[in-house]
Amino acid sequence: MNIFNNEMIARAIQKRDRTRVALRKSACGPVMIDGLSYSVSVESDGAANGKGVVFTLSGDAVNEGKLTVPMLEVTFPTTNSVKTIKRKPELHETNDGRNVYRCAFTEIKIPECEDSDLLAMTAVTEDSLRSGTKKQIIFRFTPEYKEKKEAEIMINIYPAINPLDGSATEWVTATSDPEFFEHGGLKKLMNAKKGKR
Repeated sequence: MNIFNNEMIARAIQKRDRTRVALRKSACGPVMIDGLSYSVSVESDGAANGKGVVFTLSGDAVNEGKLTVPMLEVTFPTTNSVKTIKRKPELHETNDGRNVYRCAFTEIKIPECEDSDLLAMTAVTEDSLRSGTKKQIIFRFTPEYKEKKEAEIMINIYPAINPLDGSATEWVTATSDPEFFEHGGLKKLMNAKKGKR
């Protein structure tokens, strides 16, 4: 059995460059449901940097105005504690004429990643889990999506200094069904992911 996936190996190779500023996904909800709180979190995967973090949300539903996000809340680590701020994301037109939600947080300072050896097999302790959550940058918002058809939404969070190589990107499903999971939504998502492999 192969215990190391391609993502872990790629990260271990990239970590050799101590100057690379990057983020990696910590956690991400599998589906955005209209009117329900949604969260996604990232953490440092490289060098420290003080130039901030950018959050974007895109996809056909965003471009066509079918999915809206009135407010974005972010909790992030500071020198001595954590801080939470709220900001209204703005629709930004890309070079190809599409609309995406974009919100820059220049006050967020990315700490240095503390992974000493990504391929080392070490036990996860309660202290290490507690310490890990203090390093996460957590984005929360309540999507508004009224369409009957589900949509695929791309979440992209990246260091302002390194948008291409340092981004944490995830595709998630948006739905207007408040009982999505009770109606077999999780099984449908899992089957769709298996089909993409």
